[in-house]
Amino acid sequence: MNLFAIRKHLDKVLEPLLRRLARLPIHANHWTLLGALIGLTCGAVFLYAHWWIGLVLLIVRGLVDHIDGYVARNFNQRSTFGAVMDDVSDRWVLGVMYAGGCLAISADYPHVLIVLGLGITGSLTNVIIKLSIYAESQQDVWREQGKMGHPIDVVGLFGSAEFMIYFGFGVFFTALLEDPRPLLAGAWAVAIMSHLSLLQRVWFAWKRYRFVDPGKQDLGPSPTSPTSPSSPTTSGAPGVSAAPAARAMPSGPGVTDGAT
Repeated sequence: MNLFAIRKHLDKVLEPLLRRLARLPIHANHWTLLGALIGLTCGAVFLYAHWWIGLVLLIVRGLVDHIDGYVARNFNQRSTFGAVMDDVSDRWVLGVMYAGGCLAISADYPHVLIVLGLGITGSLTNVIIKLSIYAESQQDVWREQGKMGHPIDVVGLFGSAEFMIYFGFGVFFTALLEDPRPLLAGAWAVAIMSHLSLLQRVWFAWKRYRFVDPGKQDLGPSPTSPTSPSSPTTSGAPGVSAAPAARAMPSGPGVTDGAT
């Protein structure tokens, strides 16, 4: 289980602050863009080893990541584009901040470049296996408040929130002690825990789907499949089939915007 499982409880704690910030005349997509810019700045600040400033930007970026989803849900600003860009921005920003911190201490610890590669690889494959399970097991996908959810969301010991904890504590103690070793430990924690989480998600997929044949899942006819003369039409002309109805998602426990 990861911190995504308690995301709703955290949202309740942050609700008063989010409500005040959400009153600002800023669109949800603009909040996402602002978070990306803050994260990019944070990565540059880490690169030059300004740890206290970087830590503040890291925390602020995490708060902005909550605000965009809150605004989208509560001010009728949800869109597929916004959901996609929120996910893409989140992963990109975390990679930039992680790289900035690792590169800053690479002169003292050259092997951190290997750790950097492992951390980014583990984080990316965590996202990839999640998206692959979403695509191949749509019978288990649900929607609540426009956000897709799946049991895989709470599997694994690594996600965006865990990254903030592992790497954030490394930054904090490096700034406090003026010693790069805590940040090195945080970088190792991201690399190790992301791979452990990947193994947990592989295990989940093996237990749940090893006997499920995706070819037997009926998702409706392909839009490009040939039609017979007796097929229903939209224009009255023979051979022009009607667009297939959207497939309803099964209901299930709700999730909120956020995590891998």
